Amino acid sequence: MVELLIAVTVSVAAGVVWGLAVRAFPGADPARSASRGLSGQIAGHGGSRPFLRARLDPGRTTGLALTLALVGLGVVFVAFGVAIAMIRSDSGVVVVDAAVTRWAADRATPFSEAAFGVVTVAGSTVGVIVVALATAVYAVRRWRRWSVALFLLIVVAGQLLLSNLVKIAVERVRPDAPPFNVLTGPSFPSGHSTAAAAVWAAVALVLGSGAPSRTRAALAGIAAGIAVMVACSRVFLGAHWTSDAIGGLLLGWIWFGLVAVAFGGRVLRLGAPAREAPAGERPDSS
Repeated sequence: MVELLIAVTVSVAAGVVWGLAVRAFPGADPARSASRGLSGQIAGHGGSRPFLRARLDPGRTTGLALTLALVGLGVVFVAFGVAIAMIRSDSGVVVVDAAVTRWAADRATPFSEAAFGVVTVAGSTVGVIVVALATAVYAVRRWRRWSVALFLLIVVAGQLLLSNLVKIAVERVRPDAPPFNVLTGPSFPSGHSTAAAAVWAAVALVLGSGAPSRTRAALAGIAAGIAVMVACSRVFLGAHWTSDAIGGLLLGWIWFGLVAVAFGGRVLRLGAPAREAPAGERPDSS
């Protein structure tokens, strides 16, 4: 039971912290902030080449969005490279992973395994597809904007492709700690954690479009809490090491952020100039 308490506590804390952060900056839009900051820097250098200007132009589909995507993914894979080096050498995070998995296995009960088995569905391939599809149908019916459906499709497909590519590259062995069942397939990163982080954040962004800041904060907090709870479930079910779950969360959230930037933040239109969408505004219908 203690593992359930830990998972719930960590998930609620993550949700509250993220919700408060969103509530504290109700007008913040990552796409707008990134666009304004980078564009301002490049504008201050009169000798900059046109190519560089284009790369930081928030109004171009292949400009700022593409630049941020390449830089962001580069940073992620550098961080993953450090983790992979530790995995290969059985040092660093590997020692912590083994200790946490052994601790969880010693305290596992039929009830806790059943409970985590239900929770983990929220990050399964079927689970995220159903949630994304339902959200897309709702958004299209409400706003008549197919760009929202495209946004969700890219988030779902992209996170699945990225997590599997990393799995194939790393080929980390999954935990083997009775009474947990040993699963087949590569372990790093956790696909469920990646999917939960990316897709639930995307759902929160879509459902929060045009909503008051308090509602957007609540949705963001719930999405973060669900993702962390799914990550905890993967560890406490013995399906993944702790670093697998954390790596999955980071990969999922970063992928969501990059796609959101490409769609103009709350504007939710591919290649739209990144601008702040005030409360009460629906996704751009132009």
